[in-house]
Amino acid sequence: MTTSTLTYREESFGILTDDQLYIDCVFVKPPNIPDKDLRGIRVWVPKYPLTKTSVITCARQEVQHSGEKRKIAHLVFDLRGTGDSDGVLGDQNFDMDLHAVQEWAKERFGKISFRFLGTPHSTYGRVNMWPLRAGSIMESYHYPAVSTEAAPSTILYLSSYGNFTRSDDAVCTRLARDGNEVFGLDPLRYLLHASAGDRLRPEDLESDLNILVQMLPSSPIIIGQPLAAGLALLWASRVANIKGVISIGNAQAGLSPSHIFYNNNPYTYMLSRYVKNISPRPLALVMLEKHSLGGEEQEIDMLYQSSKEPRRLEKAEKLSFKLLSQLINWVSEQ
Repeated sequence: MTTSTLTYREESFGILTDDQLYIDCVFVKPPNIPDKDLRGIRVWVPKYPLTKTSVITCARQEVQHSGEKRKIAHLVFDLRGTGDSDGVLGDQNFDMDLHAVQEWAKERFGKISFRFLGTPHSTYGRVNMWPLRAGSIMESYHYPAVSTEAAPSTILYLSSYGNFTRSDDAVCTRLARDGNEVFGLDPLRYLLHASAGDRLRPEDLESDLNILVQMLPSSPIIIGQPLAAGLALLWASRVANIKGVISIGNAQAGLSPSHIFYNNNPYTYMLSRYVKNISPRPLALVMLEKHSLGGEEQEIDMLYQSSKEPRRLEKAEKLSFKLLSQLINWVSEQ
């Protein structure tokens, strides 16, 4: 018996919703792992009105890297009324699509680890797909400022990897209502697309951000949630056209995935080498004591000691909107 040399296998099929709509799906799995041996299913949910083509690269990248070892499969699908799925204009009852996908997983795999990566709706955000370098794209969510100010502040908000949730959507919406021009993104989707051809070096990330900031209305403040905090710090250290950065929770671990980052040399992405270059722009480091990815005291203290003024270090049980607003105001005033 020969073993397949393919790095992933794809199955195309449809899932029928409770209201009898056909949802077009592609299942990406390790080639030599039978269903009974899979340990988990990750479902990449497109943000309306995008289709599954915006995330299928992400699924393939993840399976190629760790599918055989972790035995995790990934599903991508079109929301109703988009791509190759059934549906009529105006029908955005996407919760039925999610329910159908979840029921399919139960029927086929029984009790298995199951997780949706992202949500289909945005309360206020407008979904965009931006081209960056050749082969590199960025899915972003624009929350226009609700303000009479001629030049509102611009915020680039990075959610936790693979998880731009309803909570992130609510934070971005509230920041926009407070008068900020907000651009949110799930950085993992960007990183997996950007590294599809080759692993990323710091100069690649720098190049992408230099292109991105040209499309923003003004120099942004970057907010990086746990794991994405490392990308936020690296970006701010290498691109001068950043107003300041708020780094929340774990940072260094976010630059460790070897299928995304060219990090054969551990010094290539060592953040303590970079953070001093953020000065004279402001840096705020936040440790969340009741968050599983809220940051290790030793790492955050090292980053603080390696950086220069203006800087501040905050420790809190959780990130309240009040604290986040205070940090944004502090950055803006420097």
